[in-house]
Amino acid sequence: MFKAVKMKSRLLMGLKTAHADLSVAKFILFYGPTYADSAIYALDDYKSLLEDKFFSKTKNTVIYIHGYLEDADIESVHVIVDAYLQRKDLNLIILDWGELANGNYIFDAVINCKQLGTVFAKYLTAMFEEGLDINKIHIVGHSLGGQMAGIIGREVYRRNDKTKKIPRLSALDPAFPLFYGTFSSHLSSDDAEFVDVIHTDAWLYGAPVSTGTADFWPNGGTTLQPGCPKRNYRLLSDNDLSSHRRSWWFWAESVKSAFPQKFYAVKAKNWADFKNGKLIDNGEQQQVVMGHDCPTNITGDFYLQTNGVPPYARDIAGISYVHPTNLIGNNIEEGANPTET
Repeated sequence: MFKAVKMKSRLLMGLKTAHADLSVAKFILFYGPTYADSAIYALDDYKSLLEDKFFSKTKNTVIYIHGYLEDADIESVHVIVDAYLQRKDLNLIILDWGELANGNYIFDAVINCKQLGTVFAKYLTAMFEEGLDINKIHIVGHSLGGQMAGIIGREVYRRNDKTKKIPRLSALDPAFPLFYGTFSSHLSSDDAEFVDVIHTDAWLYGAPVSTGTADFWPNGGTTLQPGCPKRNYRLLSDNDLSSHRRSWWFWAESVKSAFPQKFYAVKAKNWADFKNGKLIDNGEQQQVVMGHDCPTNITGDFYLQTNGVPPYARDIAGISYVHPTNLIGNNIEEGANPTET
C-alpha cells in the first residue's frame, strides 16, 4: 500500500531541515509486472543499472521525477508506475529524491532541487557515454520535479557543448513558488527539443503562464478541477492539493490503455475563446492528444475539458465546451472557480 503524505512538521515554511547529502538520491528501475519488481541503484552506480538484465538500451527510457514532500512510496509514484508497467515498450526509471524533497520548501527542497538537477545531468551525460541513446530519453516531472526536469535538460545541453538536447521533457503542473516572477530561472521551451506542460493549478501551486513548447490547459488549467473538493486553503492538505495532483492523474491515464478515450485538445488563444468556440486554425491539425502520446511537432496553447472521475478523458467530446454541471463526476458549478478567467 502506498504511503500517505504526513503534514505534521512538514509545512511549506516548516522548520524541519532536509538532508543535504545529494548521494541519498537514487535510481529505481521498475521492470514489473508488479510495483515490487524493481532494482535500486545509487546515482554513481549508473553502469550497473545499464547492465541490469531488465534494462534494454534499444527501448525508449522514461525517467519520472516526483515533487515536494514525496518519495517512491507515495501515491503519485504508485499510480505512475502502475500505468507504465502496463506497457512493454519502454524502460521506467524513478528518480527517488525523497529525503532531499523534504523539509523547508524555500531553504531546503528548492535548493536541493537545483543542486540535484545539475548532478543528475552529470550522471545522465555519463550514461550517454556508456551507450544510452540520448534520442530515446523522455523525462517526466511533477511540480518541483517538473522544474528539476528543466534544470536537467539545460545542464545536459551545456555538457554537450550546446549541440544536443534531450528530445522531450514533460512537466505536470510544474511548481510555481520561487520560479516565476523572481530572478530564478524556470522550465522553458529551450530545455529540450520538445517541452509539453499540463497545467491544472495555475497561479497557486502550479506555473501561472505558458512555459513550454506546447502548454495544455485542461478545464482552464486552474483550480478547481472537475471533481475536486472546495479548497480549504490549508497548505499541503489533500483538499488544497487536489487540483495540483490532477495533472499526474491525467498523465497516468494517458499512459495506460485501460480506457479507449483520449485527451483530445484544440488550440486557442485562451480559455474564454475555447469556451466560445473561437479556435486557432493556422493549417495545423485541428485536434491533438494531451499526455504520453502528444505529438512533438506542435506549438502553442491547447484547451480541453475532462470528467471529474476516471476515465477523465472525454475523447473528441472534450474539445467542445459544455457547462461544468454536465461533466461526469463534477460537483462544482460554474463560477465556483476563483481563478478561472
